Amino acid sequence: MPYRSGTRHRFNWFALKSTRGISRLIPTILVLLSGTQFSGQVAPANAQVAGNADGLVCEEGYEYKGGSCHKENVPENAHLTGSFYGPGWVCNHGFKRVEDRCEEVEVPENAYLASTGDRWKCARLFRRVEEKCEEVFVPKNGFIETRFGAQETHCDWGFRKEGRDCVEIEVPENGRLSDRRSADGWVCLRGFKATEAGCVFVTVPENAYLASDTYSGWKCERGFRANQDKCTAFIVPSNAHLNRRGDGWECNQPFNLQNDTCAENLPRQ
Repeated sequence: MPYRSGTRHRFNWFALKSTRGISRLIPTILVLLSGTQFSGQVAPANAQVAGNADGLVCEEGYEYKGGSCHKENVPENAHLTGSFYGPGWVCNHGFKRVEDRCEEVEVPENAYLASTGDRWKCARLFRRVEEKCEEVFVPKNGFIETRFGAQETHCDWGFRKEGRDCVEIEVPENGRLSDRRSADGWVCLRGFKATEAGCVFVTVPENAYLASDTYSGWKCERGFRANQDKCTAFIVPSNAHLNRRGDGWECNQPFNLQNDTCAENLPRQ
């Protein structure tokens, strides 16, 4: 006898509802099945049965050793970390670990307790010497600058380092204080060059210009060559060009130098 349409719909709805109910029970069934291996196990003191590899987990303040839970030995001035690694405890702030105990950090004069709480650091303008902080020497007309954790002594503008002191820089006439650190602390003004006598005027010859990177204080223009205190012109032969510095010439390719000329390198017959 064929099912009626209404009956078939009610049957399908009932089957769907039953399937959903069973699917909700699957996780619970799996959990129960996974715990059957520990169902007959009795947890030792200060422990709980768990579905892990050992089947046990110790209560807080206890550690698992030799199949049972033992009370952790937390020294005075320490607290539990809750970690499975290490001793399971750390010293309180202001104390440091010494073997299996916590000793108070003794902060010397002119020092402060570090943010980690287990050591001390010297205050600024002091440096550590063994277990105390000694004052850093700051010369007159000098100052301390901290770079990469190290305290360095520098001199004020117009002074230079000489031993432990900062001495005033004597700037000669036609000179000025240097922006860079140097032995003298001064440089000559443009148009002057440094000598033992101070800053002397640079006489620039014809076809030349001022150049502070030369001993004479001047350089010849391109196409001229220095000859004592003047610049002399030189002839560039055919098939040649000025070199990079401009004080000589080179042959063009594919010509070669031959007797102060540039000759073509002909193939052998």
